[in-house]
Amino acid sequence: MADVFRPRFAKPTALRAVEPTLLVRLLKPYKGWLAESGIKLTNARDVDDTTLDQLSLALMDGASLPQGLPELQSLLDDMSRPALFDRLLECAHKAKLVLPENVTGIDLAVRLYLKAPKRLEDVQVEVASLRPRKISRYMAIAEDIPPVPREVKRRRAAFERALQKDFVSRKRGTGTRVHLFGEPNGFRLMIRRGDTLRSQAVINDDDETRRLILRPELYDVVRYDTRHGDLLVNARANGDAHAYCRLIGWHLFKNGFLFDALETPRRYSLDPIRSEGQAVLTCAEFERIEYVNLCVLDLEHPTHDHVRLRLGPDDVFTALQLTGGTIDPDAVLTRAQFKIKLFNEKRERSVIIVPPITAIYEHDDTADVIEAYIEQRGLLLPRTESLDACAETLFTMS
Repeated sequence: MADVFRPRFAKPTALRAVEPTLLVRLLKPYKGWLAESGIKLTNARDVDDTTLDQLSLALMDGASLPQGLPELQSLLDDMSRPALFDRLLECAHKAKLVLPENVTGIDLAVRLYLKAPKRLEDVQVEVASLRPRKISRYMAIAEDIPPVPREVKRRRAAFERALQKDFVSRKRGTGTRVHLFGEPNGFRLMIRRGDTLRSQAVINDDDETRRLILRPELYDVVRYDTRHGDLLVNARANGDAHAYCRLIGWHLFKNGFLFDALETPRRYSLDPIRSEGQAVLTCAEFERIEYVNLCVLDLEHPTHDHVRLRLGPDDVFTALQLTGGTIDPDAVLTRAQFKIKLFNEKRERSVIIVPPITAIYEHDDTADVIEAYIEQRGLLLPRTESLDACAETLFTMS
C-alpha cells in the first residue's frame, strides 16, 4: 500500500510521459494489478489517451497499489528532473546503455532503471543527501584532525549492523541501510532508517474506517569534513545524533569518544554581527557571491528575564539605522538568517545559523562557497578556539 505520509507517490505525470514501448516494459511486473484495474497494456499499441487516463486515475486512487509501484513513481519523478539529465547520462554510459539520439529525461531514467536499477537508486539517494537540511557540527576531540580511515568502506558494514541494532533497541525497527559517498574533503553517509510507529485512520474498499499501523521511512545525512575535523549530522532526534556520533567514532575511526554529542564544543558564533556590523556582509573576495544580506536576527536579554526579540524580517542593519538602534552588548544572539545571492542564479539561498552547533543550508556543489564565507567572517569558529573551550577530561578520553 502507498505510504499515506508521502502523498507525492500518487503523481502519475512522469509515467504519462514515458515512451509507449518503455512504459509497457516498465509496468510488466504489475500486469496483474493492471488487469484488475481494467487497464489493457500488453504492447505499445495499447498506449493511447484513454489508457493513460485510466492509468492516471488508478494511480491517483492509491488505495490498492501493488507493492513497489508507489516507490517506482517517486523514483522516476525525482530522477526525470532536467537538472539531473547529465548525471543520469553519465550513469548510462557507465552501465554501457545504448541510447537513442533524442532521449528525454524521463525515458533516460526509465531505460536506466530497466538496465541498472541500483545505479538509478544510488543517484536518488545521493541527490537527496544534498538538499537543504538542519546540520549540527560535532567536532573531533583530538589535537590533530583525523584523516578518513583507509578501511572506511569495509568498516561501513559493521557500522550499519551496529546502527540497526541501536535502532531496534529504540523501537525504530529494522531495514537500516547506510550508503557511503566519497568527497574531496571527507565522506558523506546517507542513512535510511525507520521512525517510530504511527497510527493512521484509513478507509478500506468497503467504506469502513480502520487503523493503519505503519513505520515511516526516514533518511538522515552525516558528513565528515576533514578541513575542520567536524562530523556534520542531520538527524530527527538528539538520540539519533548521539548514536551516529558514538557509532561512527567507534566503528569507522576506532574511537568511541572521538565525537562527543553530550559535551559538544561550540562551533558557531554570531558575535561578528555585533562586533563587525555591516562589514560582516562584505563578500568582494568571493568571486561566486553577488551579495549577502542579514534578514533576521533573534536575540535574548539575560538582564530582562530573557525577553526574546526579533529584528527583521527583510534587512536587519537597515532597520537598525532607521530606528537609530544598536545591538545591546548584553544581548545573546540566538539565531540569524542570511540570504546569499550567487552569480548566475536567480534565487537567493537561505543560510540559518543557530549557535552553538547548528546551521541550515543547501549541501550541494555550492556548499563550499557558503562554508568559506561563514568561516572567513568568523561565524564558524576556528578549530583551535573550539578546542581551547573543551573540558580537559575530553582530551584524556580521546
